[in-house]
Formats: sequence, structure tokens, C-alpha cells
Amino acid sequence: MIYRLDQRRRILRIFNRLIISLVIAFGVLTTGMAFLGQKDISVYFIVDAIAFLVITLLYTYLNQRARGALNAVSGVVFAGFLVIVVLKVIEILK
Repeated sequence: MIYRLDQRRRILRIFNRLIISLVIAFGVLTTGMAFLGQKDISVYFIVDAIAFLVITLLYTYLNQRARGALNAVSGVVFAGFLVIVVLKVIEILK
């Protein structure tokens, strides 16, 4: 019982680090792009999506259930990323 409780606390700490890392990365990236005068919302989404995917790849120590949920969210973010890239390519080719 104590081992299970300790394991749950450790997983929660890892998950909290993931959330804190994402918040800091999104805050720094969004603030930096706004400071540089970026006005295209798709650029914000693409940069934040890449940051999300990279940071979540670094946290491989989550349990299976949390990892599965995170993979589902990553799939949605990646699909959005691909939609924006395809729309930009179509815009360039016109």
C-alpha cells in the first residue's frame, strides 16, 4: 500500500512538472512572438504545437493511462498542425 501511494505521488510530481514546463514554454514563446510583432495566429499555433509535441516527448515516465490520454491530445494537436501547414502550402501555390 505504501509503495503504491509513493508511486502515485511520484507520477503526480512528474505530471505537475509537465504542466509547469508547458505553461512556461507557452508563456515565453507567446510573449516573445508578441514582442517581435507577430500578427498571424497560425504562427502562434504552429510554434506552440511544436513546443507541446517536443515537451511531451520528453516526459515518457507517465503511467499508461496518462500516456494514452497525452498521446490522444498530441494526435489532435498534430492534426491541427498538419491542417495549418496544408492551408499555407495551398496559399503559396495559388
